[in-house]
Amino acid sequence: MERAAAITLSVTLALWLALAAVGGIAAMAIFPAAKELPLSMEGYAAFTAAEPVLGRQLIAGHLVERVFILSEVPRLILAAIAAAAFFAQLKLGRPTAFRRLRIAAFAVAAVALLVSTFWARPVFTAVDRKYRVLADQVEAKPEWVATAVEHKSIAVDPAHAFASRVATTEIVALLALIALSAGAAAGATRRD
Repeated sequence: MERAAAITLSVTLALWLALAAVGGIAAMAIFPAAKELPLSMEGYAAFTAAEPVLGRQLIAGHLVERVFILSEVPRLILAAIAAAAFFAQLKLGRPTAFRRLRIAAFAVAAVALLVSTFWARPVFTAVDRKYRVLADQVEAKPEWVATAVEHKSIAVDPAHAFASRVATTEIVALLALIALSAGAAAGATRRD
């Protein structure tokens, strides 16, 4: 039973890590490409003409956002399965030197996932949606370019920075947990 919990934990942590990283990987691929491509999207032509770099970033962000949203529910499911396997492994296994560190790493990863899903990403999405509305209005009201750019700097950029820090925390905590779990498994194998 302990072995099944360990295997389940290893697989779910690996999948959780992959899904936690997928949005960042998508952003690293899409944003640089967006700088070089003549991107356009219906409704944003006037904004993109007035602010070409910001316009292309806005379109790239629209594409990347979907990746983050699609990864949320699977990450929550994997975290729940990982939690069950983790606590089963803790209960069934022998105490190890890494036990408290593993618990702390799991708690940090889980809290970061919850903060990301229920606060950081929704707040970012809301302020980014307002930015898109302002950019969309530039067609009818060209003077709104400055309003859109200002909203980006005072609302979108800080919300993005916070969401990025939370995502990085989740990834680093998962990496630490995976490393500590491997260390605990190696220690248990040596004692057997």
